[in-house]
Amino acid sequence: MGTRTLITSQEFETICNQLGPCELVRGEVVALSPGGFKHGRITVQVTMVIGRWAQQTRLGRVIAGDASVIVESDPDTVRGADVAYISYQRLPREAEPSGFCATPPELVVEVMGKGQGWREIVQKAGEYLRMGVDRVWVIDPQSQSIHILRPDAGPTALSKGQTLTDESILPGFSCLIDEFFAD
Repeated sequence: MGTRTLITSQEFETICNQLGPCELVRGEVVALSPGGFKHGRITVQVTMVIGRWAQQTRLGRVIAGDASVIVESDPDTVRGADVAYISYQRLPREAEPSGFCATPPELVVEVMGKGQGWREIVQKAGEYLRMGVDRVWVIDPQSQSIHILRPDAGPTALSKGQTLTDESILPGFSCLIDEFFAD
């Protein structure tokens, strides 16, 4: 039986653009299937809603489009967050990385894609929380709900008609869950 050669996040960064959708999971490249139309539409909606808040408050930046975040080292894991918010306090404006981000965002949003299961998404959310992310929002397009995971409390769920706020990481932010599913 042969041994596998694990690669580092630096090595992955040099080749990932040639591979198509993928992540690095404990040193191994893992292919991802496209999330689908609904996944893309909801990701854009979330980016716009949080982006408007970030522009108005000037407290930080929103990144999207499978923003590469180094969540574990030795062996390395690089996840492609659908949407993330990082405050300027945590990552100053002038310190913006040119490649993968090793600074834990305050918030990571994962939109469940076509064929993606809860086991996989919970594993990914756990990696984000262990690296120091304060909140992970998992958006389920099927049930049109959002599951909020945090390191210091059990998960909570909100559905259409309910309002999402989180003063500790997004001061003054408030939106109806419906905004994430709007056409």
